[in-house]
Amino acid sequence: MLSLNNWRAVCEVIGHEWVLKLLENAVRKGVLSHSYLFTGPDGVGKRTLALEFARYLCCRVSLPPCGSCRDCQEILGRTHPDLKLLEPENGSIKIEQIRELHREAFLAPHRSPYRIFIISDMDKATPEAANSLLKILEEPPLHSIFLLTATSPELLLPTIVSRCQVFNLRPVPESQIQEFLEKNWGVESYKANILARLSEGCPGKAIRFIQEEELFKRREEDLEAFFYILKSDTVARLEWAGEFGKDEERLKEMLNWWILAARDMLLILEGAREKVVNADCLGKLEATAVKLGKEKTRMGLKELRSILAALHRNANLRLALDVLMLKLPGFSQEV
Repeated sequence: MLSLNNWRAVCEVIGHEWVLKLLENAVRKGVLSHSYLFTGPDGVGKRTLALEFARYLCCRVSLPPCGSCRDCQEILGRTHPDLKLLEPENGSIKIEQIRELHREAFLAPHRSPYRIFIISDMDKATPEAANSLLKILEEPPLHSIFLLTATSPELLLPTIVSRCQVFNLRPVPESQIQEFLEKNWGVESYKANILARLSEGCPGKAIRFIQEEELFKRREEDLEAFFYILKSDTVARLEWAGEFGKDEERLKEMLNWWILAARDMLLILEGAREKVVNADCLGKLEATAVKLGKEKTRMGLKELRSILAALHRNANLRLALDVLMLKLPGFSQEV
C-alpha cells in the first residue's frame, strides 16, 4: 500500500502537494506514464519534484519512499545506478547526450523496477537533440521513465509535449516558503519573510540567497544603483554606464532587480504596500516613488523591460545601456 502522507513527510518538495497526489494515484491505479513534463519558472521546484518522484518509484519498502534506505539516499545523491540526470552542457542539451540516453534506455534496470532519466531544461535542447528524444518517446522501452523539465511547454516541440503528462508548477505561497526557511534552514522570521517575498514563489531562489550570500549583497548594490540613477543627471548617468556596462549577464541580473523595484514603487503608489517584494527597502522605495510619480514610474518600468528584452535579443550592450540612461525618467531633472 502506498502512502501520500508518508511521501509528504520525507520529501523535499515545497507547495506542490497536488502533483504528489496525482502521481501517487497514477502509481496506485497502475496507470504510470512513460514520460512526464514538469514546467514552471527557475527555482519553482521542477527538478526537485522529478527527483522525489524517482525516489518514490525506486524505494522498495512497504510505504515508499522511506527517505533512509539505500535507494532513497542514492536517488537524492544522484548516484543511483538506475537514475540518469541530463543537464545542458555549455548552454544546451546536445544530440550526443540523447544518443547516450537512447543506448542506456534499452538496458535492463540494475536493481529497481525502472530506469529513470531526468532531463533538466529540455527547452535548451538543440533541434537535433529534441528530434532524437522524440524518437525514443514515440516507442519508449517498457522499463524506462523519462522526467523532463522546462520553463514552458511552448518552448518544446509540440510532438514531445503530446507524449508527456504535463504538470505546470504554480508559484508557491510566500507563507509556505517562509515556514520552510524557518524550520529547515533556521532562518529568523524577519529575514525568512524577506527571502520568501524575493523568491516570487520559487523556493529554489530563496535557498540560493541563503547558500550564496553574495547574491543578497549584489541585490542591495543594484537597488542603490537604481536610486542613484533616478536622481542623477544625464552626464552622471552616462559616466556610470561607462563603468558598469561591460558584463552582460551581470547587467541582466541588475535590470531584473530594477524592474522589481519599479514594480514595487507602482504597488506603493497604488496603495498595495503589502505586496512589495523588496520589503526591507520599503522606506527608500516609497520616498523615491513619491518623488517620481505614478506616470514616470510606469514609463520607467516600460523602458526597463524593453531594454532587458533587447539584451535577450543580443542587442549591443553599451548602446542598450546608454539608451536606457537617456530614456529612464528621473526626478532631479528631465534626462
